Amino acid sequence: MSNTLPLLEVSGSPAERGHAHGETFKELIQELVVANFDDLEESSRGVLTRERTREIVSTYAGPSREYAPDLFEELEAIARAADVSLEDLLALNAFLELHDYFSDAFVVSGCTSLMVPGSISGDGALIAQNYDLSSFFAPAAVLIKVKNDDGPDALFYTSAGMLGCAGVNEAGIGVVINNLVPSDAGSGVMYPFIIRQILESVRIGDALDAVVSNPRASGMNYVLCDENGEIYDIETTARAYEVTCPFDGPMAHSNHYLTDRLKPFERREWGGRGQSIFRWGRATRLLKSCDQLDAEVLRDILADRVNAPIGICRQNEIHNGAFCGQTISGIVLDPPGRRAWFTKGPTGDYDWDEHGIG
Repeated sequence: MSNTLPLLEVSGSPAERGHAHGETFKELIQELVVANFDDLEESSRGVLTRERTREIVSTYAGPSREYAPDLFEELEAIARAADVSLEDLLALNAFLELHDYFSDAFVVSGCTSLMVPGSISGDGALIAQNYDLSSFFAPAAVLIKVKNDDGPDALFYTSAGMLGCAGVNEAGIGVVINNLVPSDAGSGVMYPFIIRQILESVRIGDALDAVVSNPRASGMNYVLCDENGEIYDIETTARAYEVTCPFDGPMAHSNHYLTDRLKPFERREWGGRGQSIFRWGRATRLLKSCDQLDAEVLRDILADRVNAPIGICRQNEIHNGAFCGQTISGIVLDPPGRRAWFTKGPTGDYDWDEHGIG
């Protein structure tokens, strides 16, 4: 069964890249902007009205522009070409950060990431994730390949209208993520800007700096890998971070803090923590049970449905009287090999497509 994610290649100046993105996916962006506002207001029980959401994201605009002026220019061009306001597009790009303002249980989503260390030369190093969201994001799932005159070309998964969610570049830098809900959210750089800045890096140290050098709007778990198989798992809050590495074998992460120093920042509702703990434990067990881990095995792990409907992979089934969200896309990255595999979710229902970069 085939259901390929749309792939758009963009090039030129930031404004030219943004124009191509916004023009190509104009209808998807317009629909997603409306759906995002509706979902935020409903999920927050009226706390995040459109007006309140715009007030919050206005505190992200300045830090994000200062952090990456070229990417902010690209976002402005997306908004113009898609005929949506910049404020509304900023709100769409801040879709994960905004959950901090009502601390939802996040039952409808929650990504699971995998880390496989390779040899000292990088052979066999892989990172992967399921990207799980409310099902209204599914029609807007796309791939974008950036041809970059001033840096490495990059290939990434995103939702139409967003700067980027996870991907790999031709310098052998890859990134996947997990959402976290810290208690110190505030003015700072939005996560899609950080993803793209990582993918503009040619060295792993620069990619790490892209995560830790500036205050963030919220906390995410960033999993970075380079061409030498260096893998770093960076748990962040808006102002703090901790780093772990899979020195002792493969690792998994989900949507709760694992490092002791950051656990007090955890703000996710208690009703959602058990599901995250389960996915972390199940993914870890599956990784540890395999003698040989390759891209095919990781694809199988991402299709696991133990604890359905809220497993590593989910299919937007009913849970406690409401839909539980779904896996929008599966992602497996081989940064040393400059390869990536993507599937339109739910993982396991559709074929995986392999892409090269560089």
